Amino acid sequence: MSKELDFSDINKKDFLYKLAHAYLHFVHNYVYYNQFRITGREKLPKGEGYLVISNHQNSLNDALGILFSTGKKYPVFIARADLFKKPAIAKFMKWVGIMPAYRVRDGIDELGKNEAIFREAARVITEGDPIVLFPEALHQDGRYLGVFKKGFARIAFETVEQTDFKMKLKIVPMANNYSDYFRFQSKLNIIIGEPFEFDDLYEIYKTHPERARYLLAQRAHDAVEKLMVNLDDIPNYPALETLCTIYRKNYIKNNKIRPANSIRSETIADQAMANRLRDCRNNNPVQYEGLIVKAREYGDLLKELKLRDWIFTKRRRPFIGIILRTILWVLFIPVWLVCALLNFIPFFSGFIFTRKVKDKLLHPSFHFVVGTLIAGPLWYLIVSVVLAIVTHTWWYGVLALILLPFTVIIFSRSTGYLKKLVNRFRRSSFVAKRDRRFFRALDLREQLVAGMDELMKNNKQHNNGKKNRHNGSSADPAQTVSLEG
Repeated sequence: MSKELDFSDINKKDFLYKLAHAYLHFVHNYVYYNQFRITGREKLPKGEGYLVISNHQNSLNDALGILFSTGKKYPVFIARADLFKKPAIAKFMKWVGIMPAYRVRDGIDELGKNEAIFREAARVITEGDPIVLFPEALHQDGRYLGVFKKGFARIAFETVEQTDFKMKLKIVPMANNYSDYFRFQSKLNIIIGEPFEFDDLYEIYKTHPERARYLLAQRAHDAVEKLMVNLDDIPNYPALETLCTIYRKNYIKNNKIRPANSIRSETIADQAMANRLRDCRNNNPVQYEGLIVKAREYGDLLKELKLRDWIFTKRRRPFIGIILRTILWVLFIPVWLVCALLNFIPFFSGFIFTRKVKDKLLHPSFHFVVGTLIAGPLWYLIVSVVLAIVTHTWWYGVLALILLPFTVIIFSRSTGYLKKLVNRFRRSSFVAKRDRRFFRALDLREQLVAGMDELMKNNKQHNNGKKNRHNGSSADPAQTVSLEG
């Protein structure tokens, strides 16, 4: 049980942890993700501890992103105490650097244990290490920011209270921005914001603690919101995602953001669109509703036609082009099949667990841990040993162990190429049949691009006016992010 654990060494890492950290770092940054980028790392406080707060969208993957964003420091995480109920799990949680925070729902008698946790948190920070919290408590089902729970502010204030309010605790806001929550070899951009202190709220806290917690939660919420893509119109969320998907490349091209295919560039574009769409919703609801209605219809047509949006951006070439692509794919099938067989167990082992998990945003965590982190290496080791035994040549086994991880990347990307080829066949079929749904989708997309052109053009003109009035202030919040990279 967590009550039996001593957290006085929570930030002291043994050799086994450091070894596991190095291995996890490699798998996370270079195997699981196609791109893992950190923007603003230079803003992290040097030579002192701090408190990290972040949005929460992808369960364990969010924590891993932060873990590998803090440089050489090993952050300590604070999580719900109910996760520590089983002794074996509690010991493992402590070993990986997680401490419990007790809530009323855990029992009134349990709340007293928080004092020791806050004391350890203060110690960790004074010793120069970060503490990490997810103030939303639960992950959100999309790219929007939830309400910050009071527990975050309570932990922050009670941590500095352990030092008689002598500590000027720095809070570092971060935000994770994924290209895709579920796809292997997707992209992740962690954005680090400006650290801020809240010692101006200490006196308020001493007399009106609830008021101080509320003010800190709002301040922290605003700091994180500025760093992320916040599509906060939840009833119309799918339509907003559709608008971002349609116009992302146009925004990147129009604003000459480089490199164009970087997750950083994509994040800048999506932030700018999300902010402008929110302004439009508040100031021009008729225009906003028009875009939403068309985006919703367009998205429904894509699902019905089983097409991806990118297919409408590709120029239709003669059918011979598709035939040549198909021939190349057929020639590649032996390689694809070998890669598929070599990676069947690691690639699909996670599904054994996710079938029974209703929360789909927990699925990536299972696939990463079960498939990429555990099943993959064990399976590659078995294959390598068997190969060495069968061939009586040990270096065959070593070579296989080195090369096998690359086969899962080949399998993943070539499978993506196959899906694109299927999309091209479908498009050609719809064009040949003069399918009215396809041409309706094409027309809707052109209308939506024109609508977003107008929306973003008006925003640029508006911001240029503000720039002139404020003597050179940044015209586009998203462009500020690009400079931080």
